[in-house]
Amino acid sequence: MSKSKLEVHYDFDFTLFALNANVKPHKIAWFLNTKEGYNFNRIEELNIEFNRSKRINIIQYLHEDDYSKFRILKNRAEMVEDAFDAFLLPEMKQFDYLLMLENESSNFNENVFFNKIREIPFVQFAIKVDLNTLKSRDNLIF
Repeated sequence: MSKSKLEVHYDFDFTLFALNANVKPHKIAWFLNTKEGYNFNRIEELNIEFNRSKRINIIQYLHEDDYSKFRILKNRAEMVEDAFDAFLLPEMKQFDYLLMLENESSNFNENVFFNKIREIPFVQFAIKVDLNTLKSRDNLIF
């Protein structure tokens, strides 16, 4: 009997920034709320289960309006089991936070927003991530 294999291809219709900031995630959310007028709120932790019953919990903050959804995600897992060095994106371990932008507005300028992120005093480094080069980009589908 022949076997069929199902291949699923996802459409990654968001922009991803990676940040280095030696602060707690609520400080990034607070800064964007007070200085830039966003409304980031902490929501339920993101739970991702891997094979062999390993799972990670990721802290996340969300700003949502009619045309956009922005998330601040901590890259390193909060609760780790059995010395499992867990990252949301393991190939980007050098970064503390990920900022996901899902935007449908034509008024939003991504480059202006990125420059504002880079100007935050406690953000040491920020880059725009090419999603096509990430091996674990499927971890960002939720």
